[in-house]
Amino acid sequence: MEQKKPNVVLILADDLGYGDVSSFNPDSKIHTANIDALAQSGMRFTDSHATSALCTPSRYGLLTGRYNWRSRLKSFVCPGDSEPLIEKNRRTMAQMLKDQGYQTAAVGKWHLGLGWQLKDGYDFDQFGLDEEKFEVPETRMGRDGNFDPGVGMIQLEGLDIDYSKPITYGPLQMGFDYFYGTPASLDQPPFVYIENDRVLEEPTEITGVPGLDRLGASQQKAWQVGVKAPHFVHEEVPANMQNKVLELIGRFADGDQPFFLYYPVHLVHGPILPLPEFHGKSGIGDYGDWVLQLDAYVGQIMDKLKQKGIFDDTIFIFTSDNGASGVANFSHLLKQGHNPSYHFRGKKSDIWEGGHREPTIISYSPVIKSGSSSNHMVSLSDLYRTLAELTGAELGDNEAEDSISNLPLWEGQEHTVRSYIVHSSGNGGLSIRRGRWKLNLVTDGGSMDDVGTDVSFQPSELFDLSRDVKELHNVIDRHPDIIESLMNDLEDYVKKGRSTPGECQRNERNNPTGEWRQLEWMDGYEDYIEQFHE
Repeated sequence: MEQKKPNVVLILADDLGYGDVSSFNPDSKIHTANIDALAQSGMRFTDSHATSALCTPSRYGLLTGRYNWRSRLKSFVCPGDSEPLIEKNRRTMAQMLKDQGYQTAAVGKWHLGLGWQLKDGYDFDQFGLDEEKFEVPETRMGRDGNFDPGVGMIQLEGLDIDYSKPITYGPLQMGFDYFYGTPASLDQPPFVYIENDRVLEEPTEITGVPGLDRLGASQQKAWQVGVKAPHFVHEEVPANMQNKVLELIGRFADGDQPFFLYYPVHLVHGPILPLPEFHGKSGIGDYGDWVLQLDAYVGQIMDKLKQKGIFDDTIFIFTSDNGASGVANFSHLLKQGHNPSYHFRGKKSDIWEGGHREPTIISYSPVIKSGSSSNHMVSLSDLYRTLAELTGAELGDNEAEDSISNLPLWEGQEHTVRSYIVHSSGNGGLSIRRGRWKLNLVTDGGSMDDVGTDVSFQPSELFDLSRDVKELHNVIDRHPDIIESLMNDLEDYVKKGRSTPGECQRNERNNPTGEWRQLEWMDGYEDYIEQFHE
């Protein structure tokens, strides 16, 4: 009889900083006892990176094993009411595991777009709105294949969706047998619950703040203006998701199939709304309490797996989608002696380490030694090929093009599996790291608010991370040979459509123009981009 494959639980925290987990930050003022216990049962990865410093693109990279900048989304994030970003011909980690006999489920924040069925136009009357007060762009991000924020944004999202009709393309078509969650972040409309391909309760009202501040802490408990279902209560959403996860684990544990449970948690993204039982627990304010609510949820899942006798049969992965957000209120936290980015420069959206270096933990006792750590560079895109190797799946040339198996590291081998990695920032600027050298091809961190025709996407910073992991000493004027070599490697990865061995693949077009300014540093940029103008 063939041995049952291991279960997989993948928790993807939202906007959790590297320094927010006490097993990664000895100076943390937040004691994450449960996450630390998970680390004690497995391996900490101290040089682990999301593919992007923002949430939609990093989720794309995680689930597809492909760098997010190859998709149609070259910068920013999807609107909450967006059409699907993941291409219909692209396989996901869930499809790969489903083909290996897994039951698959996703619970939580989706934020990769959905195949909504649309009305003929924007239904202002249904929500009692004066159409004259709203500007409707001719083209807009998240519609008609356009994922460029420059084409236009709608002031109030979710008005053109027919919520009575099923979603035609979403988690169920991307490999998940079951989905329960919300379209996007806790601060992004439409504020509705979705189960499988159906909205559970149609929105009937408008709530939220126009022009929400997502860079600072001025509106820490607010959400973006948009449509909301009558019984959608923001404070209750994380607990509802957690209850569903515990229910599913109980059900899956009683079955014969292995299961893959993808849990993109809403915590600790804004709005920061810890439940009353967590108020004051951290001693440093609401953000610390919000992190402790997440920590408690991790502990509950560990307890559930142990109670069902399957903890040791489960690959338990914990990580985050990008660095801590400015909504956390860095100035207040630093005064309390807590830095969500630990000693790294930057935060969410930045190309610097604080934007994408993640507190990644993996526990699986048959392979991973308890209480161990790895300082080798890895990417969250690597989980795809690692799980494929571990479960015996064969991958095609047109999947997981930027994924490298980390299984040797799980097994305790002390050698590099990944010699290079490509990062992307909020405005789509790129960075390439090879070994100790990291070259940033964007200025001022490349935050999502750093946009416009005057923004430069040329080499601006070179850091030797072996000596300067805080990225304080730019040595770009001292090593022209290293810069040239890194740029040649990055150009090769771009043009081949992959960074791993295999047949060349095509990157996706930036609609509607075909332009891709973030590659302007590349020799022959105009010739390369011509293929997207056709």
